[in-house]
Amino acid sequence: MWGRIADIAAQADAMIGGDDEGSQSRTEEGATSAEESGALQPTDEDLDGWGDDDGWGDDEFDEEVGEEPLDEDVADKSTTDALQRPSAAHPEPAAAATTSIGASAPVDPEDVINEEEKETSVEQPSSSQSAAQPIHQQDMVTVSAPGKALVAGGYLVLESPNPGVVLAAEGCRFHTTIAFRPPYAEGGVIGNSVDASWESIPLDVYSPQFDRVFAYYLSYSLTSNEDDISLKLQPRTGRHEPNKFVERSLLLALGYLRQSLGGEAFHSRLQRQGGAGGRVALAVKLRADNDFYSQITRLKERGLDLTPQNLEQLEPFLPCPKDPSTGELVVHKTGMGSSAALVTSLVSALLRFFGAIFLPSADGGGQSDGNTAGEEQGGLRIAHNLSQICHCYAQGKVGSGFDVSSAVYGSHVYTRFSKGLINKHLESVSLENKGADGLQLSDLLATQLVGLVNDAKWDCTVSPISLPPGLELLMADVCGGSESPSMARKILEWKKNKRKTGFLDDYYWKDLKRCNKKVVSLLSEKFASQTFLDGMRRDGAEVISTRTAEQWKKPMPSSWYEFEGSSWDVALKLLDLRMAFQECRQNLKGMGNAAGVPVEPDEQSALADATMKLPGVVAAGVPGAGGYDALFVIYVKGPDTNDGKSDKVRDDIGNLWRDMSDANNDTVVCPLTVRAAAAGGLRCTRLEW
Repeated sequence: MWGRIADIAAQADAMIGGDDEGSQSRTEEGATSAEESGALQPTDEDLDGWGDDDGWGDDEFDEEVGEEPLDEDVADKSTTDALQRPSAAHPEPAAAATTSIGASAPVDPEDVINEEEKETSVEQPSSSQSAAQPIHQQDMVTVSAPGKALVAGGYLVLESPNPGVVLAAEGCRFHTTIAFRPPYAEGGVIGNSVDASWESIPLDVYSPQFDRVFAYYLSYSLTSNEDDISLKLQPRTGRHEPNKFVERSLLLALGYLRQSLGGEAFHSRLQRQGGAGGRVALAVKLRADNDFYSQITRLKERGLDLTPQNLEQLEPFLPCPKDPSTGELVVHKTGMGSSAALVTSLVSALLRFFGAIFLPSADGGGQSDGNTAGEEQGGLRIAHNLSQICHCYAQGKVGSGFDVSSAVYGSHVYTRFSKGLINKHLESVSLENKGADGLQLSDLLATQLVGLVNDAKWDCTVSPISLPPGLELLMADVCGGSESPSMARKILEWKKNKRKTGFLDDYYWKDLKRCNKKVVSLLSEKFASQTFLDGMRRDGAEVISTRTAEQWKKPMPSSWYEFEGSSWDVALKLLDLRMAFQECRQNLKGMGNAAGVPVEPDEQSALADATMKLPGVVAAGVPGAGGYDALFVIYVKGPDTNDGKSDKVRDDIGNLWRDMSDANNDTVVCPLTVRAAAAGGLRCTRLEW
């Protein structure tokens, strides 16, 4: 795709590391943009669904589990099929309960969960394709998006309408800051020179944690002709290391903004805001919270125990270490969804900086212009749709999208969008860039992109869900074992072949559907009842957390005089959730064994089983597609410790993992600082440059 850039990138002395299906491997997602993009022919990793990935690229299930490469046939749905709706800048207010990002397609009633739940649609506002008027703009914008843990629905979420339960992670967010700053370096453009009749501005992307600055020229035409290229992104330094997650997201997001706002309004925003003299660049700064990347080596170097308390004492946004012998970055990821959070925060920050959308703010930060909940919900819809498209283009395939959805909407039950919705458009963008110097977008494809984002019927669904007060999430960074680079592909091939022979009538797949629906039902119904919530508040920390699951089966003291809502009643409901997760584990492990894939390796089974024997622990298992590198735990919060920063059960789990790590040099387990996000995905924040 990059023409001469490929030779330059090949000489770069450090590539951004990454992972295959989970986190603890090193790949070169950053180098993949140097490939001939063409029809985006998938590699084994692409088919596998884990995708090649750099230090930002994800990781663990979804960018990944897109088994639809972009060059395959798609549904008979034109990318320009659209309802008439208003502009991105002025979306209509929309309700929030269960969110259908567009009109839902017909589904099998047997596969639909909780149809009695509150389900209101975030309507796709009607708009014409005319240019939108930008809303309030700011000199500096920071937007953050959370990481995630898919605790139920692994593999099945690939097929609609199977649900996935995804918990957004608080304390593990990707931050994008945008402002005007002096150019990083002038330099010339690589490849063809910038068209003198076009407008242009330097665009710099700073990634201090990866010791990188990506420098480009953004050039664009003020006139429109659907047959002509209207926007280009070209490297401008002589030593350029391509990064497809950054570059492809920039191309589509900026192409969308130019087309939706109109050339003149887009150009006006890119003029220097105040001050005098000197050229300025549109500057982007990317920062990730420490829990996205393993800190085990850093803690050991400082002689610190592997505890959340010690992790919290580390400086924020720590740079990735380098191999002392080669100078190359060493990146081990924790499977928290870094690439989806990166793309979503980057795309959303651009939308907000150009005044195309409103977004919720954290603690009143970032926006003060009186936007309403409806305007924010409309902004989230635009951010979701465009981020999904950018993420799929960066991956070179169409994944299920649950990780981007969680980065936008937070914790929820998710069902995927139709695979054919965006495939043909992305294929056209890829073909348009074959052999081009840099990245480019035509007026025609930009118009189609606006239609896809604003007008298309996105049939994915988002049903908000959360752990009730008194239950908490703990994630483990597991360093050990071996990796399989083709887990999802092997599982899908096994499923396809077994269906052909009728082997067990898809027993594991069908039973996983039942177990996943049970998890959803318990979290969204029984655990949302007032009697359960009151019981957890009264007896969770003092009674239930001090007993093991075996002891929950027996009567126990309670501060409540009736059975319903008593400590024993609450404990029995927790046992139902525990059993549902155990059944999910059994089916995933059985399916993995049958397919020859380590979905839940024996080492992870031993770790999860030992953890589940501790007092207060409800469930433990491998998140997403499984593998060796991560573990999730849902537990009942115990009495506070460490001045309220931790609790007794969390400490006991950490102590167990420390002892198991000390006893086995081949596996090291470090608890992360993340917790389940109580609310919210995307946020504007006050984080400065």
